[in-house]
Amino acid sequence: MLGLTSTAFLTGKAFAASFSFTPALLEAPAPLLARQWKKQFDSDKYVAPAIALFSSGVFSYIAYRNDAWTKPSILYTTSASLLLALLPYTFFISDPVNRQLESKAQSLALTATEDGVPQEETTHALVDKWATINLGKVLIAGISALVATWAAVEREEIVPATFSFSTGANRF
Repeated sequence: MLGLTSTAFLTGKAFAASFSFTPALLEAPAPLLARQWKKQFDSDKYVAPAIALFSSGVFSYIAYRNDAWTKPSILYTTSASLLLALLPYTFFISDPVNRQLESKAQSLALTATEDGVPQEETTHALVDKWATINLGKVLIAGISALVATWAAVEREEIVPATFSFSTGANRF
């Protein structure tokens, strides 16, 4: 339950950042937008990796504890791997945009204007790009949560989560 709950929380947190907070942030002028994004980013930058590592550890332990090469074990391993994939995803895909936005927050604190900046490098465009990249985190964490839920439900002693169609005399 800890792994499922924390993974679902991570999914919801990332979803809310992209769909709830970002549209409201984009209505602010550039200097305020940069400060608000920076404040949100600073408060969240250690939470998501910690949750991903914790949930991955829980799912890895459960996969290790189960018999090797059973369906639940494979599903828990897949879920743990997806959560661990969030770390390089963030480092290689999100981090360049994060660095640009952090430098925007610093520069706009001094100048308070974006005159002469190309349209694709404005604070609004960068925050919009950040929200789009964040949707990848939502997708990865969401799939991980669904796979882990499937693994929990798949256990034969709880509920067999299999489908089959019978034909002929076997269907009665």
